[in-house]
Amino acid sequence: MKVLLSIVSCPRRRKLLSRLKEFEATLSISPRDPTALEGAAVTLAELGEYARSASLLDDLTKVKPSDADVFRLLGEVKYGLKDYEGSVAAYKSSAKVSKDIQLEVLRGLTNSLLAAKKPEEAVQLLLTYRKDLSSENLSKSSNSNPSDSQKLDPVQVELLLGKAYSDWGHVSDAVAVYDQLISTYPNDFRGYLAKGIILKENKNIGDAERMFIQARFFAPDKAKALVDRYSR
Repeated sequence: MKVLLSIVSCPRRRKLLSRLKEFEATLSISPRDPTALEGAAVTLAELGEYARSASLLDDLTKVKPSDADVFRLLGEVKYGLKDYEGSVAAYKSSAKVSKDIQLEVLRGLTNSLLAAKKPEEAVQLLLTYRKDLSSENLSKSSNSNPSDSQKLDPVQVELLLGKAYSDWGHVSDAVAVYDQLISTYPNDFRGYLAKGIILKENKNIGDAERMFIQARFFAPDKAKALVDRYSR
């Protein structure tokens, strides 16, 4: 559940405040009630009150220390507070207590590391998960009854890796990641789009336009507007 909202309409705000009162009433009687703690924390985050939300989520991690989703929510809220180190720590805790890291957690951790000016750590993290995915795929190919444990889309991992390299200033490495992505998944528009964006950012307009044309060709109808937005 995404909890960070920038604008809350008046009717929506009234509804959230009413809900918050209910949670706070429960907490006044039972301060460690996990449902009320999480409900109040999420509601406060939706209202933009990240500091109060983070405080409740910190309390909730002590009540539910093995709940990966609670740490993920804390990572989101800490990011909203621009406490990037705190966000990194929360996302790492989420990954640690989870059997399989979710893409949302990996993306959040990557973005927090980049915001904390730690692109090298972000790259190393993603290279580790890329290696793990490769090993898992090899294992599954030799198993007639593979489990359904893989939670990460390998294309998304590559896109995050390219972004991390780019933030680090290693543009050629980012382009190499996208080239490999296009080679491995030639019918997936995302590799072409990512390469087009980085080429455009680096003033290589002609090659960027060719990538955008390819991206639009392979993009599903619902994604063509996204390609058009970046190609303008």
